Amino acid sequence: MTDIDTDAPAPPPSRRRRRRRSSPARRIARFLGIDRVRGRAAVLVAALAVLVVAAFIALGGRPSPGAEPTGSPSGPASSAATLPPLPSSSAIVPPTSSLPPIVTPSPSPVGIVARRIQIPRLGIDLRIVEGDGLDAPMNKAAHYPGTGWPGGGTNIYLYAHAQTGMFLSLWQAKVGDQVVLDLVDGTTRTYVVTQVLPKVPYDALQYVAATPTEQLTLQTSTSYTPTAPRFIVIAVPAPSDSPAPPSGSAQ
Repeated sequence: MTDIDTDAPAPPPSRRRRRRRSSPARRIARFLGIDRVRGRAAVLVAALAVLVVAAFIALGGRPSPGAEPTGSPSGPASSAATLPPLPSSSAIVPPTSSLPPIVTPSPSPVGIVARRIQIPRLGIDLRIVEGDGLDAPMNKAAHYPGTGWPGGGTNIYLYAHAQTGMFLSLWQAKVGDQVVLDLVDGTTRTYVVTQVLPKVPYDALQYVAATPTEQLTLQTSTSYTPTAPRFIVIAVPAPSDSPAPPSGSAQ
């Protein structure tokens, strides 16, 4: 039986390399090339780098207040560029102040007040009310304040929303279309379209101003934007030897 030498040294334990998990500061130091620099200076630099990166992430890389992205449109042009294409039959409601500023009204508009407008070919049949020159009423045509009335020998200006059942179909007006106005005295006046102007500047006040001869000016909107062009139709009185038939429409 062999004796065991208890005094013999024990075999060395197997050595395994333990991977040290590097801290975020040490990773950043390695990225910046200062991983071999020892001492407090390296730790401070790494901590500062961590703070800078954290601040940038918190801000999301956004520009400072007041900075404007390069090439981005601004002002009225950008809002007009984002508008959908004009529909052929759906509603377009002009916003408040969609009409030109009120011109100096005449002291007392002359002529006979009209109570209804009809354009048979376009299916327009609306009651006429006195407007304020700013907002278009729903389901009615408005008389621009200070402009004339039939028989007054000057400009009669009526406006309405570009909506189905109102003045939307005015977009399809043609030269030669007849416009009939029912007057409060029970008579009618007929006008014949002579001009169709689809893109009149919103501030073209000459279309609201008085005219030396009688004409009927009809206006509606073309877009949601207050400064978008207006759609205007101009008609003149029909020849006196062609009286308009009675409309028979109710108030």
